[in-house]
Amino acid sequence: MYLRNCWYLAGWRSDFADGQVHAVTILNEPLAVYVTGHGKAVALEDRCPHRAAPLSKGRREGDDIRCMYHGIMFGPDGACTELPGQPVIPPSVCVRSYLVEERHGGVWVWMGDAALADPSLIPDFIGPDSEEFAITASHLDIAAEGQLLIDNLLDVSHAPYVHEATFGAGDRKTIQMQIEGEHQAVTTRLARGVHIERWHVGRQKNPYVPDMPSDDLVINEVNVPGVFTLRTRCYAPGVQQRCGADGIPAEDPILERSVGQVVTPVAPGRCKLFFAVGPWARRAELKQRVFDIACEAFQEDEAIIEAQQQIIDKTPDRPMMTLGMDGPLVRYMNIVRRLKKEEEGEAVAA
Repeated sequence: MYLRNCWYLAGWRSDFADGQVHAVTILNEPLAVYVTGHGKAVALEDRCPHRAAPLSKGRREGDDIRCMYHGIMFGPDGACTELPGQPVIPPSVCVRSYLVEERHGGVWVWMGDAALADPSLIPDFIGPDSEEFAITASHLDIAAEGQLLIDNLLDVSHAPYVHEATFGAGDRKTIQMQIEGEHQAVTTRLARGVHIERWHVGRQKNPYVPDMPSDDLVINEVNVPGVFTLRTRCYAPGVQQRCGADGIPAEDPILERSVGQVVTPVAPGRCKLFFAVGPWARRAELKQRVFDIACEAFQEDEAIIEAQQQIIDKTPDRPMMTLGMDGPLVRYMNIVRRLKKEEEGEAVAA
């Protein structure tokens, strides 16, 4: 169940900086994405109306794109600007133009009703254009439903098992404390997502600075349609005893890192995971290490999620269970269902 009246990440701005036309698929809709000669990102329907040739196989000429089957050219608004051998251009010779916003170092495409597009609905995100953090951005192509990846991002409890080899080792006791005790994760419902705060206390080995034990405050949000932001603040052990009455540490963290992930559903059984990770800019010497560990962790997620998808495909009639550890996912999906119902109501009214 995917929402349409949302901004989906088509790719990082740098992905489209080569002057070429790129084939991008979002929600099973083929798009031709390029940057005009004036530097503006454009997304058009990837189908020439003449003989259904993909415009992504075409050529950018200035601000326009030429279909390289019969030479028909289209502008950024989707209107035909040149029809070889035919001086009068019928208005029907056009393609859909999607609304595009460039934010946080990415190209975001509105897949729903253009009249409802609101750029403020693009969630806050620390991307490759950040000055506060030394960010590296990349992506993974994953052979699984995007919803499974969103489920994973909302899941606090998988880290000590799926990520045992990277940053999860030794955290099983901590996870149990988060579920049952004083350090349990606190989930707050937002208008279009959930906010989760939790402590990883008593970490004897910090994966980013191996000789530094720490207590880590992990703050993350997941907003529709699948935008995940995480900031980890590493403090000297025992910091909770030094917190103020509001529960906020009075001291500065030893280290802070940011992890941003965006899930873009491509087609049934396929999605993209875009990610932007890095430490504080003032700790830029850790940039490569933070990126390397993140890549390993994302590949661990990829392996379990693709295996999960294969089992689901073999047992399509068997539902999954919901357990106590799934609280953030339940809250998030309630929000998605509400927004989906609103979308359907708006479509009926139109």
